[in-house]
Amino acid sequence: MNNKVKTMIRKRFIFVAIACIASLFCVSFSFKTQKNSLNNTDQIIGVWQIVSPALIGEGQEKIKIITKERFIWTHSINGEIMMSLGGTYSFDGDIYTENIKFGTSNQRIAFGKKFINKIRFENNKMYTSGGYENDPRIFNEIWERVE
Repeated sequence: MNNKVKTMIRKRFIFVAIACIASLFCVSFSFKTQKNSLNNTDQIIGVWQIVSPALIGEGQEKIKIITKERFIWTHSINGEIMMSLGGTYSFDGDIYTENIKFGTSNQRIAFGKKFINKIRFENNKMYTSGGYENDPRIFNEIWERVE
């Protein structure tokens, strides 16, 4: 082989090697970004208390508990649970969807439905805006982390 051919082969080899390294870097970065977005679920896990809209009446409290796979909220008056719903949820980017599986009998109409929220976090607060699937009513709520 002459020197021109050897030089051309070396240049192509270097080019292919750089292209492979760049591709691996891009794939690695893409995987890391995807993994980080999946870890955003951690910010939703906890115990939350509603701060807006303000509940009417003294002794009222609305709490939402979100674990790794499930949620439940309760509305109590003077320690007695008046309403409650729970089930599983999904959290993808800024969309939080509750799949309602159970609750108190006065909430039976919600069983089997999806409650879909656009969600954002700021400081120790969770801002939600959404409603039941195929229902035009929108509920805007602010929850504060208590645990």
